[in-house]
Amino acid sequence: MGMNRPPNGVYYIKTPVELRAFINLLKKFRGYATTLITLYINAERPMPDVLNLLRSEWSTASNIKDKTTRTHVQDTLERITNNLKGEAKAPENGMAVFAGFHMINQGNYEWVYYVVVPPQPINTFKYICDTAFHTEILEDQLHAGVVYGIVVVERGEAVIALLKGGQWEVVKTVEFFVPGKHSAGGQSANRYKRQTEHLAETFYKLVAEEVNKIFLQIPTLKGIIVGGPGPTKEDFLEEGGLDYRLKDKILAVVPACCANEYGVTEAIRNAQEALKESEYVKAKEVMDRVMYYAVKKSDYLVYGRERALKALETGMAEVVVVAEELGEDAVLEAVMKAEEKGVRVEVIPRGVEESKTLMQAFGGYVAILSTPVWVFEQQMAQAAEAAQ
Repeated sequence: MGMNRPPNGVYYIKTPVELRAFINLLKKFRGYATTLITLYINAERPMPDVLNLLRSEWSTASNIKDKTTRTHVQDTLERITNNLKGEAKAPENGMAVFAGFHMINQGNYEWVYYVVVPPQPINTFKYICDTAFHTEILEDQLHAGVVYGIVVVERGEAVIALLKGGQWEVVKTVEFFVPGKHSAGGQSANRYKRQTEHLAETFYKLVAEEVNKIFLQIPTLKGIIVGGPGPTKEDFLEEGGLDYRLKDKILAVVPACCANEYGVTEAIRNAQEALKESEYVKAKEVMDRVMYYAVKKSDYLVYGRERALKALETGMAEVVVVAEELGEDAVLEAVMKAEEKGVRVEVIPRGVEESKTLMQAFGGYVAILSTPVWVFEQQMAQAAEAAQ
């Protein structure tokens, strides 16, 4: 479970995918009795206060009867204290310390020490000693991420979806019978038209009710995309009775084929400019760039774990792209190596369709190089020769 650590031992987590990988990694560790320490420090907490608490806990731990538990807890507190002594204060977003001896099996232990600076501020000061690390505060940050609402409306059918982080999901479908255009002439045609318009209006109101109910409950809703074929989307906005608070959040009204999963995908694609801050759209743009290099500039691209990480380590990679599907160990290995070298890493979430291409065609790893491949190959050959 060990991995490379940046020189100062502090991990600056930038994206929800990285945070998710870190949480999954931390959940794997288990202590002998209550020996794993979790410490959340908010930015406002003076570091001398933190050190005083740790020293006090060290003294209290001397009363623990079980020798292994006592030794593990005191040793861990000592190491945390020594590591934090040099810190003037916590970073702007605060920090979380996870430390202790992971029990591989009885009598066989591995030292674990992670300091995480999360993407959003930690607002509390908390010390916990337990058999496992407490990741709830980090998990709250995952769930509090930005959400976009997607509504695709066609005649008699609508689908309501949420775009969160790197994936979207349909949360509600609405169906209602609205007849098509009628070919009869005269008065019956006018009457039929009025009835149809009334049914359509009733349908739009039903959709708006569902949209209001779902979207108004989401405090982190950043914006809404409305899509659909022809004029249905505009008719819905005009006649549906969407809550004014939600109308203010509409980012784009775009064409989409139909009120189903294909329609949601098309609406997201057509609204990419409006959704450019979303993790999902960013990931798709990264993969568009990878495919462009694969087809047009393949002499600046290497793939597969060994070659991509070598390009990262040698500083010849401009950007390294990794699939979340590889698992947290692989993701964090790349993220940490990149942090050491000052190289950008992009992690493609599982929920993005192109993640499958990244796995199947490139083995989950791609590096876009700052120099041609032949320079990279030459350097690899020289390094191999020197190693012999």
